[in-house]
Amino acid sequence: MNNSQLRRMWIVIMGLVFATFIIIGRLVAFQIIQGKEWAARTSDELVVVARPERGTIYDRNGAVLAANGADYQIGASPNLIVDAEEMASQLAVILEEPRRQILADLEADTPFVMLSGRVSSDVAERIRALNDEYGGLQIDPLPRRFYPQGELMCHTLGYVDFDGNGGAGIEGYYQPELAGEAASATINISPFYAQESVIAREGADMVLTIDRSVQYLVEQTLKEAMVEYSAEGGTIIVMDPRTGAVLAMASEPCYNPDDFYDAPEEMLFNPIVSRQYEPGSVMKLVTMAAALDSGTVTPETTYYDSGELWVGGHRTVNWDRAAHGTVDMTTLLARSLNVGAATIATWMGADTYYDYMRRFNFGSPTGIDIMSEAGGLMPLPGDEIWTESFLATNAYGQSLAVTPLQMVTAVSAIANGGELMQPYLVQEIHSSNGTFIHEPSVLSRPISPQTAKQVTAMAVTAVASEVPEAKIDGYTIAGKTGTAQIAENGVYLQEDTIASFIGWLPADNPEIIVLVKLDKPQVSPWGSTTAAPTFAKLANELVVLLGIPPDDVRLRDDVMALRN
Repeated sequence: MNNSQLRRMWIVIMGLVFATFIIIGRLVAFQIIQGKEWAARTSDELVVVARPERGTIYDRNGAVLAANGADYQIGASPNLIVDAEEMASQLAVILEEPRRQILADLEADTPFVMLSGRVSSDVAERIRALNDEYGGLQIDPLPRRFYPQGELMCHTLGYVDFDGNGGAGIEGYYQPELAGEAASATINISPFYAQESVIAREGADMVLTIDRSVQYLVEQTLKEAMVEYSAEGGTIIVMDPRTGAVLAMASEPCYNPDDFYDAPEEMLFNPIVSRQYEPGSVMKLVTMAAALDSGTVTPETTYYDSGELWVGGHRTVNWDRAAHGTVDMTTLLARSLNVGAATIATWMGADTYYDYMRRFNFGSPTGIDIMSEAGGLMPLPGDEIWTESFLATNAYGQSLAVTPLQMVTAVSAIANGGELMQPYLVQEIHSSNGTFIHEPSVLSRPISPQTAKQVTAMAVTAVASEVPEAKIDGYTIAGKTGTAQIAENGVYLQEDTIASFIGWLPADNPEIIVLVKLDKPQVSPWGSTTAAPTFAKLANELVVLLGIPPDDVRLRDDVMALRN
């Protein structure tokens, strides 16, 4: 072996030794120094997450009220764009964004740019067609909640934000049930192991007590009444007093749950269960029921109405500022006399009167299955803010606060023979664990069936003699108007009122009870000339839509059934 060959051999040996040291060094680094990190990277284990579908909400007849859909986000890879100038021109029209900005993004020296955060499926389809021609675009779905009925039932349904959280209404109250539960597991993806399934708990489907057709009628009637009487806002609730099932509930102004992010925050607020107001003279139904049930009065009991009554330093006067002389209880209710209501409350005394107010659930939430229900305000003797004058003013619906739902629920006990039913909105829940069907439940029994029958008869007389605006042909209506002053900053407004009417029919065996409430009507301040005719207009349609027969047909059928 000559010197040249020997030299080359040593060069090869040295190279091999050097390579060996590098390999050993890298092995030490990979297996010892960075061992844990590389073990994690090259593990046969993989974390798998399964995300559930949110449950669908249906009306009582199976119409879809809330379902799942998708928006899309649009991105682009600038280095894959064939003609940035032309694509920017077309995207500017589709996305309704400045062409200059889009072109700058498409020509950016970066692997990926975001062109739009959320667009509709229609926009995504137009962009998909553009991508087929020019390439370089990326269209990714983003889950979102979809409301096919638009604004219908906005306050009742609520909305779902972009993180999948219910923000109001049923969506918020039933968030855990509707959202379901995601599942995750670490599984071994080695072919030597059996593969495990990761299954999420899907969101439950729900069937409401509400009929979409009845709801639409109620919302249209409310909107028309607000225009006709120049009202600032309003609420209508239709309930079955026998079960507490809500057939429709609406409040205006409304919003589109699809576009909740564009609605003013105060519009997302649910007035039906969250906004408290002084109910006015509809409270006289409850006051009269308490007086009769406690034995304080009978329907024939009389008092002398001098036109004013002083209680606790407060002067109560009648709405017409008149003195009505000797008056019996039926006339008191029919003429809606404040002095009479205050008088019988003082006859009962604070302990008895407020005991009945608690029985009717005032000052407490009803427990309805909807988000953010308020409890109302019913000061009691001994409370810091209660004064003796409240005994008089509460009797005719002032100096206390209720929600519309609380008020109609309380009066429904009179319509329902003395049983106060818990109101509810969800009739059925369908989940992986089976089907839950709501069973009506009694919240309380504030008065006896006999008392309920007496008050109903008095309420029928009140409508027949004093509120012809609330009558509808063929049906006996029981009800009461309310015209309440509005307190702001501790002072009652001189001009504005809340006009309301609560009525139920058929009076002797009611299938529906309806509350109509109009906020600050300008055409007339009185419930008898605004809310009562709105009730009659709505009730005329409801009896047809719900198949409630006129009194003569119903009573004839009852007689025939007894004969058979």
